[in-house]
Amino acid sequence: MVRVTIDQGLEARLLDAPVPIELCDRGGRVVGHFIPVAQPARYQGVESPTPEYELERRSREEPGRPLADVLRDFQAAP
Repeated sequence: MVRVTIDQGLEARLLDAPVPIELCDRGGRVVGHFIPVAQPARYQGVESPTPEYELERRSREEPGRPLADVLRDFQAAP
């Protein structure tokens, strides 16, 4: 991956982004996408909609199937 240093103005706009951003040139042509790094402070006070008992139940479940097995099943499907 190539690292590009941006100016402070663009930095401020990107850091304030709560969702992914489509970056365009002056003509409106998409040149890339920016996905913000999660900012933990942004999620303070947010609670999971999944109840604690359900999270505990899921943690006791056996793990799922390996991805290789799932992909093999997709390839074998008609």
